[in-house]
Amino acid sequence: MLESLVGLLMQTEIMNAQIEVQEKVDSYYVEQAGYEKGHVIEVTYDVSSRGEINGDVEEFREVVAETLSDARGWVRANLKFTEVENGGRLHMVLASPSEVKAASPSGCSEKLSCTVKPYVYINDDRWLGGSDSYNELGVTLQNYRRMVINHEVGHFLGHGHIQECETETGLAPIMLQQSTGLLGCQPTWWPLSSELWVKGL
Repeated sequence: MLESLVGLLMQTEIMNAQIEVQEKVDSYYVEQAGYEKGHVIEVTYDVSSRGEINGDVEEFREVVAETLSDARGWVRANLKFTEVENGGRLHMVLASPSEVKAASPSGCSEKLSCTVKPYVYINDDRWLGGSDSYNELGVTLQNYRRMVINHEVGHFLGHGHIQECETETGLAPIMLQQSTGLLGCQPTWWPLSSELWVKGL
């Protein structure tokens, strides 16, 4: 009886260890060995537009580059973003509302930006006008743009939505849908330390 119990416990430990190893293979977390050794994942990206837009594509390109290379952003998860002319792993697209919707009629809205991996569609209307949730607080359009880029790129990196504030600080996670409402959180346009992981690249 005791032997069977010990055997069962050992099997459980082995299974848990296998699951843990698989999770480390599937997901790359900031506190795990690969990051401690300074391993950097390079993500190439290209920039384009779709549909009739009013935003300036070159300005879009500049803000994307600034945001993705900023030391406060996803680079803290040991990522390096490199722009290429075409054929990137990630496609950053400034798109008209109708083109955003067309990217995934059942999953994307004309009123929001949307990620359909490997495409990140930034809604041209939002790009130019921000959102009520940010505008009402007097947050600059530049910081709104940083937020929406980091949020949508977060989806590309494997993140889903978060529905509550950071408990200790009250900060909004970057994966909170800040464009539609802050749920009492403080707005932030950079990923929180707890969000610095990558899955599925």
